[in-house]
Amino acid sequence: MAIDQQARTLLAQSTRWLVGARITNYQFDDAIPKSDDPAIREIYGQFLWLLYCDLREHRLTGSDSLAPAQRDVATRCVLFLKSGLPYPWPTLSRPMSALLTLGNLLTLGLAGRIYFHRLSAAGDMTFWPFLSASQYSAALDSPVYLSGVGANNSFKPTPLRGAA
Repeated sequence: MAIDQQARTLLAQSTRWLVGARITNYQFDDAIPKSDDPAIREIYGQFLWLLYCDLREHRLTGSDSLAPAQRDVATRCVLFLKSGLPYPWPTLSRPMSALLTLGNLLTLGLAGRIYFHRLSAAGDMTFWPFLSASQYSAALDSPVYLSGVGANNSFKPTPLRGAA
């Protein structure tokens, strides 16, 4: 499958806004791009939609704030979406994903644990959606957001047009 960088950029931006409480969960859902890129479907379906309640509109603040571990994974998802890497994990078709969800409900989570165990054989789940620590580390070495900021560089924002 081809990488849909435009859709990935939109999902990365929307995820940053959701996690930063700049948009509501409903606004986030409206911004999910339609794409055949498996990274879009898997990152949204396997992680992002689990971050919030579908039954009411809210921002991820207060009692709806993310746990630090959820923020870490969301950050990795944004980094992966901007990395340009192909999605390396096995994917499920929509019917198989629905079947897994149903099976998970009927088996009180056993089906999900079995699937997770099989998925773990493909790579290091600690770094998902990256496949490995080295892949994640390489992406960290060339960040898209705030690149150029470092010990030898200062962050100098571009002034707005017409600004003095």
